[in-house]
Amino acid sequence: MNAIRTVLTQETKDGGYITTLKIDGHDIFVYQPLDTMCGDIINYGYSAPLLIVAGDAAYTTEEAVAYAQESGLARIAAENGGSVVFLNPLKTWEEERPGLYENIIAKTRIKQWGFNHGILYDDKIPRTPFEAKAMEQEGFDHEPEYFIFGSPVAAYIYAKGRGADYFARYYLKKISGKSSMGDLGMADITMTAITLEGLSVVPSVECDDISIVSVNNSKEVNEVLLSSRNRVAVCGKLDVIDQYDRYIGDYKRWAGRIRRSLNCRKEGIVMKPERMIVQTSADNRQFEEAEHEVGYVLFYDEKIDLKDNEHPIPLLLCFHGGGDTAIATAIIGEWPQIAKENGFLLCAVEMHMGVTASETMQIVEKLEERYAIDKGKIYATGFSMGGIKTWDMYQEYPESFAALAPMCATVDVGENTQFSKALRVNEDVMVPIFYVGGEESPLAELPFQEGKCFERVRHTFKVNGVRKAYDADKEDQGSWADPIYGVKGDEEEILYDPDFEGSATHVRSFFSNDGNIYTKFISISKQKHEIRPYTCRLAYDFMKQFSRRNGKIVRE
Repeated sequence: MNAIRTVLTQETKDGGYITTLKIDGHDIFVYQPLDTMCGDIINYGYSAPLLIVAGDAAYTTEEAVAYAQESGLARIAAENGGSVVFLNPLKTWEEERPGLYENIIAKTRIKQWGFNHGILYDDKIPRTPFEAKAMEQEGFDHEPEYFIFGSPVAAYIYAKGRGADYFARYYLKKISGKSSMGDLGMADITMTAITLEGLSVVPSVECDDISIVSVNNSKEVNEVLLSSRNRVAVCGKLDVIDQYDRYIGDYKRWAGRIRRSLNCRKEGIVMKPERMIVQTSADNRQFEEAEHEVGYVLFYDEKIDLKDNEHPIPLLLCFHGGGDTAIATAIIGEWPQIAKENGFLLCAVEMHMGVTASETMQIVEKLEERYAIDKGKIYATGFSMGGIKTWDMYQEYPESFAALAPMCATVDVGENTQFSKALRVNEDVMVPIFYVGGEESPLAELPFQEGKCFERVRHTFKVNGVRKAYDADKEDQGSWADPIYGVKGDEEEILYDPDFEGSATHVRSFFSNDGNIYTKFISISKQKHEIRPYTCRLAYDFMKQFSRRNGKIVRE
């Protein structure tokens, strides 16, 4: 397959952009509507639906933009920070052979930097020393190549007329191929959903887990679709927004398995991206300027008035892993839904590895100025590198938090997310801690896996005034009372995640000297390096018990 070496990007009348790519000789258009979601600093590549259109005939760029606007696809793309991809046949759809869809998916790519207007530019000038180092390590001495910025986990096809005939002939079945999201580049790339409008052929259905919307099709066509085991909706006319909400937007395909997906508008959750300038702290190794910009995304129940000072709400900071993004970690952990259910404001910070603990507190302070936040109920959580950032807050700003839930990572006590010396190491300010790690993780998450995890637990026992001595011998694991953490909990509970059969969540609770439990250490069997919604719900159920009032932790 030919690499994409050149692109043509044009601004559209609505303030958006349409880019023409040549993929195997085909004209492929990527249309990004007017950006109202801070898409230059917030990364939606992992989360936005991949909206793919195959029309009755080839589109011009003007026709593509008009269809996106008139159909409602532009609205779906805009509110999710995404784009609409238009496929054109090489000659006609009748002559087009199988393979175009696979080639399009193979040219989707996600990355933490180098994106704009729905396109990933791998030769983008780096914004930070972190990006420059990453680009240097990846060897950017080649001719630049461009990709469609997005993930195939939510590939939604909109096919009409002869374009629908093409997909009905070849793609209502399991498809595997090259994907940046798959194991070693190969994966199940079967579409998640398809809208088939005005078919003139009877489809060949060989799958059972695609969402299919049949629009203005014959009785014979609908009988074939309905007789399959797929989720099928028969509609008399195209209504993109309504049909997306009813039948399509709730699903994604992750590792070959259909799972529920977040549709904020349908679920009554506000997703509000924001940006602010912070003063660069002395310990920031990635920025040399006096100040730099930070992006973050707020999630909250649409019924909440964030300016109602008579009813302040809790704030939870969420930090993503080193290889993903703010929205990705939030959505995978189902934190927006947890925020709505519990009435708190979720703030997912983008590229937090370049934001120190001190700069993070500037974000908190500015959010407190803008919104009605209960200053006694500020919490933080994070996965992987985000777990390390949560430990940063425990070390450097313990007085600011009512509870913390770091997950699946730590560094040595005294080290921070930028792998340098922390400005402060908390030695005596107790903060309720809920820490979890995977027993089968290839990375160091738990004390039995690596010494830094052992020392982190020992340090937490000391700071939180845990009554039981952490007296396990680091050099003699064979003598440990608990094979994972070294010491047994004062109270222990085994819980089971209904989404992961046979995986046990082992919760160890420890009493502090005042007789209360502020410290929980958890391990999960059959879990590798991953985040699970069930665990996140347990974490918030623990954290929400606590407030910090007049400098002291209290239960409310």
